[in-house]
Amino acid sequence: MEFGTHFNSKLLLFGEYGLMFDAMALSVPFRGFSGFLDFGQDHRHRESNAEIRKFYEHLKAGDSARRLHFQFDLDHLKTDLQRGLYFNSSVPQQYGVGSSGALVAALFSRYAATSVEEPALVPELLKSDFALLESYFHGRSSGLDPLISFLNRPLLLGSDKKVEAVDFELNRSGLAVALIDTHTTGATAPLVQHFIGLFNSGEFEPIFRSGFIPANNGCIESLLKGNRAEFFGYLEQLVRFQLQYFRRMIAADFHVVISDALNEKVFVKLLGSGGGGFLLVFAESGDLMKKWAEKRGLGLLKVV
Repeated sequence: MEFGTHFNSKLLLFGEYGLMFDAMALSVPFRGFSGFLDFGQDHRHRESNAEIRKFYEHLKAGDSARRLHFQFDLDHLKTDLQRGLYFNSSVPQQYGVGSSGALVAALFSRYAATSVEEPALVPELLKSDFALLESYFHGRSSGLDPLISFLNRPLLLGSDKKVEAVDFELNRSGLAVALIDTHTTGATAPLVQHFIGLFNSGEFEPIFRSGFIPANNGCIESLLKGNRAEFFGYLEQLVRFQLQYFRRMIAADFHVVISDALNEKVFVKLLGSGGGGFLLVFAESGDLMKKWAEKRGLGLLKVV
Protein backbone atom coordinates (compact mmCIF):
# COMPACT_ATOMS: atom_id res chain seq x y z
CA MET A 1 0.00 0.00 0.00
CA GLU A 2 1.35 3.37 -1.02
CA PHE A 3 1.07 6.34 1.27
CA GLY A 4 -1.80 8.52 0.15
CA THR A 5 -4.12 5.56 -0.52
CA HIS A 6 -7.52 6.57 0.87
CA PHE A 7 -9.70 4.25 2.91
CA ASN A 8 -13.35 5.21 2.89
CA SER A 9 -15.74 5.31 5.80
CA LYS A 10 -18.75 3.00 5.76
CA LEU A 11 -22.49 3.02 6.29
CA LEU A 12 -23.86 -0.03 8.06
CA LEU A 13 -27.33 0.25 6.55
CA PHE A 14 -28.72 -2.69 8.51
CA GLY A 15 -27.46 -5.13 11.10
CA GLU A 16 -26.37 -2.90 13.99
CA TYR A 17 -26.11 -5.05 17.13
CA GLY A 18 -27.90 -7.89 15.38
CA LEU A 19 -24.84 -8.98 13.44
CA MET A 20 -23.38 -10.18 16.74
CA PHE A 21 -26.33 -12.54 17.20
CA ASP A 22 -27.32 -14.23 13.92
CA ALA A 23 -28.90 -11.28 12.09
CA MET A 24 -27.92 -10.33 8.56
CA ALA A 25 -26.00 -7.13 7.86
CA LEU A 26 -25.59 -4.91 4.82
CA SER A 27 -22.80 -2.35 4.74
CA VAL A 28 -21.58 -0.05 1.97
CA PRO A 29 -18.53 2.19 1.55
CA PHE A 30 -19.21 5.89 2.02
CA ARG A 31 -16.91 8.25 0.17
CA GLY A 32 -18.08 11.26 2.16
CA PHE A 33 -15.26 10.63 4.65
CA SER A 34 -11.90 8.89 4.31
CA GLY A 35 -8.39 8.64 5.75
CA PHE A 36 -4.85 7.73 4.73
CA LEU A 37 -1.51 7.06 6.39
CA ASP A 38 1.03 9.86 6.25
CA PHE A 39 4.01 11.33 8.08
CA GLY A 40 3.96 14.56 10.06
CA GLN A 41 5.20 16.18 13.24
CA ASP A 42 2.73 18.91 14.30
CA HIS A 43 0.49 18.66 17.37
CA ARG A 44 -2.50 17.07 15.61
CA HIS A 45 -0.25 14.53 13.95
CA ARG A 46 1.42 13.63 17.24
CA GLU A 47 -1.96 12.81 18.82
CA SER A 48 -2.72 10.35 16.03
CA ASN A 49 0.82 8.96 16.20
CA ALA A 50 0.41 8.37 19.94
CA GLU A 51 -2.85 6.45 19.39
CA ILE A 52 -1.27 4.23 16.74
CA ARG A 53 1.68 3.69 19.07
CA LYS A 54 -0.71 2.41 21.77
CA PHE A 55 -2.17 0.03 19.21
CA TYR A 56 1.34 -1.14 18.33
CA GLU A 57 2.18 -1.72 22.01
CA HIS A 58 -1.08 -3.67 22.38
CA LEU A 59 -0.16 -5.96 19.48
CA LYS A 60 3.40 -6.41 20.69
CA ALA A 61 2.55 -7.14 24.32
CA GLY A 62 -0.51 -9.38 23.95
CA ASP A 63 -1.25 -12.63 22.18
CA SER A 64 -3.59 -11.11 19.57
CA ALA A 65 -0.78 -10.68 17.01
CA ARG A 66 0.00 -14.42 17.25
CA ARG A 67 -3.65 -15.28 16.55
CA LEU A 68 -3.78 -13.39 13.26
CA HIS A 69 -3.97 -15.21 9.95
CA PHE A 70 -2.00 -12.38 8.34
CA GLN A 71 0.92 -11.29 10.51
CA PHE A 72 1.74 -7.64 11.14
CA ASP A 73 5.25 -6.45 10.40
CA LEU A 74 5.63 -4.83 13.81
CA ASP A 75 9.26 -3.84 13.23
CA HIS A 76 8.24 -1.86 10.14
CA LEU A 77 5.37 -0.26 12.05
CA LYS A 78 7.71 0.73 14.89
CA THR A 79 10.15 2.34 12.46
CA ASP A 80 7.38 4.32 10.78
CA LEU A 81 6.02 5.46 14.15
CA GLN A 82 9.46 6.84 14.98
CA ARG A 83 9.35 8.74 11.68
CA GLY A 84 6.03 10.39 12.61
CA LEU A 85 3.41 8.03 11.19
CA TYR A 86 -0.15 9.27 11.64
CA PHE A 87 -3.62 8.74 10.15
CA ASN A 88 -4.79 11.75 8.17
CA SER A 89 -8.53 11.29 8.49
CA SER A 90 -11.73 13.21 7.85
CA VAL A 91 -13.83 10.38 9.37
CA PRO A 92 -15.47 11.75 12.53
CA GLN A 93 -14.80 9.63 15.60
CA GLN A 94 -17.66 8.05 17.59
CA TYR A 95 -20.12 8.96 14.82
CA GLY A 96 -21.01 5.51 13.51
CA VAL A 97 -19.21 5.79 10.16
CA GLY A 98 -16.21 3.60 10.88
CA SER A 99 -13.31 5.81 11.96
CA SER A 100 -11.47 2.93 13.64
CA GLY A 101 -12.40 0.63 10.76
CA ALA A 102 -10.72 2.91 8.23
CA LEU A 103 -7.63 3.14 10.46
CA VAL A 104 -7.39 -0.63 10.94
CA ALA A 105 -7.82 -1.18 7.20
CA ALA A 106 -5.05 1.29 6.42
CA LEU A 107 -2.65 -0.23 8.95
CA PHE A 108 -3.45 -3.76 7.80
CA SER A 109 -2.87 -2.81 4.17
CA ARG A 110 0.51 -1.28 4.97
CA TYR A 111 1.86 -3.72 7.56
CA ALA A 112 0.14 -7.07 7.00
CA ALA A 113 -1.21 -7.42 3.46
CA THR A 114 1.80 -6.30 1.43
CA SER A 115 3.44 -9.74 1.42
CA VAL A 116 0.20 -11.68 0.85
CA GLU A 117 -0.97 -12.89 -2.55
CA GLU A 118 -4.41 -11.54 -3.43
CA PRO A 119 -6.12 -14.98 -3.71
CA ALA A 120 -5.19 -15.60 -0.07
CA LEU A 121 -7.19 -12.58 1.08
CA VAL A 122 -10.33 -14.57 1.78
CA PRO A 123 -13.11 -12.33 3.21
CA GLU A 124 -13.85 -14.66 6.15
CA LEU A 125 -10.18 -14.73 7.18
CA LEU A 126 -9.86 -10.99 6.75
CA LYS A 127 -13.00 -10.41 8.80
CA SER A 128 -11.67 -12.66 11.56
CA ASP A 129 -8.40 -10.72 11.74
CA PHE A 130 -10.15 -7.37 11.53
CA ALA A 131 -12.46 -8.35 14.40
CA LEU A 132 -9.43 -9.18 16.51
CA LEU A 133 -7.64 -5.95 15.59
CA GLU A 134 -10.58 -3.57 15.95
CA SER A 135 -11.61 -5.09 19.29
CA TYR A 136 -8.72 -3.04 20.73
CA PHE A 137 -10.79 0.09 20.07
CA HIS A 138 -14.30 -1.17 20.92
CA GLY A 139 -13.91 -4.10 23.29
CA ARG A 140 -15.79 -6.24 20.77
CA SER A 141 -15.91 -5.99 16.99
CA SER A 142 -17.50 -7.94 14.16
CA GLY A 143 -14.63 -6.96 11.86
CA LEU A 144 -17.10 -5.78 9.21
CA ASP A 145 -16.16 -2.08 9.32
CA PRO A 146 -12.47 -2.56 8.50
CA LEU A 147 -13.41 -5.16 5.88
CA ILE A 148 -15.65 -2.63 4.11
CA SER A 149 -12.88 -0.02 4.14
CA PHE A 150 -10.28 -2.55 2.97
CA LEU A 151 -12.29 -4.07 0.11
CA ASN A 152 -14.23 -0.85 -0.69
CA ARG A 153 -17.25 -2.85 -1.85
CA PRO A 154 -20.81 -3.38 -0.56
CA LEU A 155 -20.85 -6.45 1.64
CA LEU A 156 -23.62 -8.74 2.81
CA LEU A 157 -23.19 -10.72 6.00
CA GLY A 158 -25.59 -13.62 5.96
CA SER A 159 -27.23 -15.16 8.99
CA ASP A 160 -24.76 -18.03 8.49
CA LYS A 161 -21.93 -15.51 9.13
CA LYS A 162 -20.63 -15.83 5.57
CA VAL A 163 -19.51 -12.60 3.94
CA GLU A 164 -20.06 -11.90 0.27
CA ALA A 165 -19.67 -8.91 -1.99
CA VAL A 166 -23.02 -7.93 -3.52
CA ASP A 167 -23.91 -6.13 -6.71
CA PHE A 168 -25.73 -3.28 -5.03
CA GLU A 169 -25.46 0.46 -5.43
CA LEU A 170 -27.41 2.69 -3.09
CA ASN A 171 -27.59 5.44 -5.69
CA ARG A 172 -29.51 3.09 -8.00
CA SER A 173 -32.04 2.03 -5.36
CA GLY A 174 -34.41 4.93 -6.05
CA LEU A 175 -34.47 5.78 -2.35
CA ALA A 176 -33.64 9.07 -0.68
CA VAL A 177 -30.98 8.46 1.98
CA ALA A 178 -29.30 11.01 4.25
CA LEU A 179 -27.55 11.44 7.57
CA ILE A 180 -28.61 13.57 10.54
CA ASP A 181 -25.87 14.92 12.78
CA THR A 182 -26.94 14.61 16.42
CA HIS A 183 -24.04 16.91 17.41
CA THR A 184 -22.98 14.50 20.12
CA THR A 185 -20.68 11.50 20.12
CA GLY A 186 -21.46 7.96 21.17
CA ALA A 187 -18.83 5.62 22.58
CA THR A 188 -19.28 2.15 21.12
CA ALA A 189 -17.87 -0.08 23.88
CA PRO A 190 -20.31 0.80 26.73
CA LEU A 191 -23.32 0.56 24.41
CA VAL A 192 -22.19 -2.82 23.11
CA GLN A 193 -21.77 -4.01 26.69
CA HIS A 194 -25.25 -2.70 27.53
CA PHE A 195 -26.71 -4.60 24.60
CA ILE A 196 -24.90 -7.83 25.50
CA GLY A 197 -26.22 -7.45 29.04
CA LEU A 198 -29.76 -7.06 27.68
CA PHE A 199 -29.34 -10.06 25.42
CA ASN A 200 -27.99 -12.24 28.19
CA SER A 201 -30.75 -11.28 30.62
CA GLY A 202 -32.97 -14.04 29.23
CA GLU A 203 -36.08 -11.90 28.71
CA PHE A 204 -34.80 -9.81 25.80
CA GLU A 205 -33.42 -12.56 23.54
CA PRO A 206 -36.80 -13.99 22.39
CA ILE A 207 -38.11 -10.45 21.80
CA PHE A 208 -35.01 -9.64 19.77
CA ARG A 209 -35.20 -12.82 17.71
CA SER A 210 -38.90 -12.48 16.99
CA GLY A 211 -38.91 -8.70 16.45
CA PHE A 212 -35.57 -7.24 15.42
CA ILE A 213 -34.17 -10.05 13.28
CA PRO A 214 -37.19 -10.54 10.96
CA ALA A 215 -37.51 -6.77 10.44
CA ASN A 216 -33.77 -6.27 9.92
CA ASN A 217 -33.39 -9.23 7.55
CA GLY A 218 -36.56 -8.25 5.72
CA CYS A 219 -35.16 -4.77 5.09
CA ILE A 220 -32.00 -6.23 3.57
CA GLU A 221 -33.68 -8.87 1.44
CA SER A 222 -36.35 -6.52 0.06
CA LEU A 223 -33.79 -3.77 -0.59
CA LEU A 224 -31.57 -6.13 -2.58
CA LYS A 225 -34.62 -7.36 -4.53
CA GLY A 226 -35.73 -3.79 -5.23
CA ASN A 227 -39.15 -4.29 -3.60
CA ARG A 228 -39.78 -0.79 -2.23
CA ALA A 229 -43.22 -1.41 -0.69
CA GLU A 230 -41.98 -4.44 1.21
CA PHE A 231 -38.81 -2.58 2.21
CA PHE A 232 -40.62 0.33 3.84
CA GLY A 233 -42.97 -2.06 5.64
CA TYR A 234 -40.03 -3.85 7.25
CA LEU A 235 -38.24 -0.56 7.85
CA GLU A 236 -41.17 0.81 9.85
CA GLN A 237 -41.16 -2.34 12.00
CA LEU A 238 -37.42 -1.92 12.59
CA VAL A 239 -37.67 1.75 13.57
CA ARG A 240 -40.51 1.04 15.98
CA PHE A 241 -38.48 -1.77 17.56
CA GLN A 242 -35.53 0.55 18.05
CA LEU A 243 -37.74 3.22 19.61
CA GLN A 244 -39.07 0.72 22.12
CA TYR A 245 -36.00 -1.35 22.96
CA PHE A 246 -32.95 0.67 21.90
CA ARG A 247 -33.82 3.98 23.55
CA ARG A 248 -30.48 4.16 25.34
CA MET A 249 -28.73 3.90 21.97
CA ILE A 250 -30.67 6.89 20.56
CA ALA A 251 -29.56 10.41 21.49
CA ALA A 252 -32.23 11.69 23.89
CA ASP A 253 -33.10 14.77 21.81
CA PHE A 254 -34.13 12.56 18.90
CA HIS A 255 -36.63 10.16 20.47
CA VAL A 256 -39.55 12.42 19.56
CA VAL A 257 -38.02 13.35 16.19
CA ILE A 258 -37.87 9.68 15.15
CA SER A 259 -41.37 8.96 16.43
CA ASP A 260 -42.93 11.97 14.71
CA ALA A 261 -41.12 11.23 11.44
CA LEU A 262 -42.97 7.93 11.15
CA ASN A 263 -46.22 9.87 10.75
CA GLU A 264 -44.79 11.54 7.66
CA LYS A 265 -43.32 8.36 6.14
CA VAL A 266 -39.78 9.36 6.94
CA PHE A 267 -37.79 6.63 8.65
CA VAL A 268 -34.92 7.47 10.99
CA LYS A 269 -32.81 4.65 12.42
CA LEU A 270 -29.55 4.02 14.21
CA LEU A 271 -26.34 4.07 12.25
CA GLY A 272 -23.92 1.69 13.92
CA SER A 273 -23.98 1.53 17.71
CA GLY A 274 -25.69 4.91 18.17
CA GLY A 275 -25.53 6.92 21.37
CA GLY A 276 -24.85 9.99 19.26
CA GLY A 277 -23.09 10.58 15.98
CA PHE A 278 -25.15 10.22 12.82
CA LEU A 279 -28.64 8.85 12.38
CA LEU A 280 -29.63 7.28 9.07
CA VAL A 281 -32.72 8.58 7.25
CA PHE A 282 -34.74 6.90 4.50
CA ALA A 283 -37.68 8.25 2.50
CA GLU A 284 -39.39 7.44 -0.77
CA SER A 285 -38.28 10.72 -2.35
CA GLY A 286 -35.84 13.55 -1.82
CA ASP A 287 -38.67 16.09 -1.81
CA LEU A 288 -40.50 14.28 0.99
CA MET A 289 -37.34 14.10 3.07
CA LYS A 290 -36.43 17.75 2.40
CA LYS A 291 -39.87 19.06 3.40
CA TRP A 292 -39.79 17.03 6.60
CA ALA A 293 -36.29 18.19 7.51
CA GLU A 294 -37.09 21.86 6.84
CA LYS A 295 -40.20 21.66 9.00
CA ARG A 296 -38.17 20.16 11.84
CA GLY A 297 -35.27 22.58 11.34
CA LEU A 298 -32.84 19.73 10.73
CA GLY A 299 -29.81 19.78 8.50
CA LEU A 300 -29.19 16.72 6.37
CA LEU A 301 -26.02 15.31 4.88
CA LYS A 302 -27.17 13.77 1.63
CA VAL A 303 -26.02 10.24 0.84
CA VAL A 304 -28.14 9.67 -2.28
